[in-house]
Amino acid sequence: MVSYDAGVEVNGLLESPQPWIGPPTTLVDCSPRGLSALTHSPLASRFFCWQGLSGKGYIFSVYAASDCPAFCDAILLAVARDKRGVRRILTVMDTGAFPEPVLVRAEREFGASADTLEFHVHMLARSVAERRSVLGDLKAAFQLCLRPDGR
Repeated sequence: MVSYDAGVEVNGLLESPQPWIGPPTTLVDCSPRGLSALTHSPLASRFFCWQGLSGKGYIFSVYAASDCPAFCDAILLAVARDKRGVRRILTVMDTGAFPEPVLVRAEREFGASADTLEFHVHMLARSVAERRSVLGDLKAAFQLCLRPDGR
């Protein structure tokens, strides 16, 4: 949960407050989840929600790595799905203006490390600043949720 205080005056200037983020271990749910509204629909496997360190959930479209469209300026998660259907993030990246090389590199680097490699794509960040914020939030949660064996 992020909260803001009113501006603080420092040396006669009004400073913007910094967001306060509570202890990360109490905020991050490392278990990904599908969208409850789609649970019993054919679309259930096409969308997924991942939670950032801030506690905010981000909705992603899910694609098989080999079938993922090359979306410019999107957030891409390379996700391993095991035989039981358990998903884990392998990496978090920005597709940038030239997404094709990003997709090829991710598939080459992570394809062998998963029973099934999925690409989860978030396209709802409307600006570079918003995309950077989402990337930072997800990367921080991803680092916190890494298992002790580093996988």
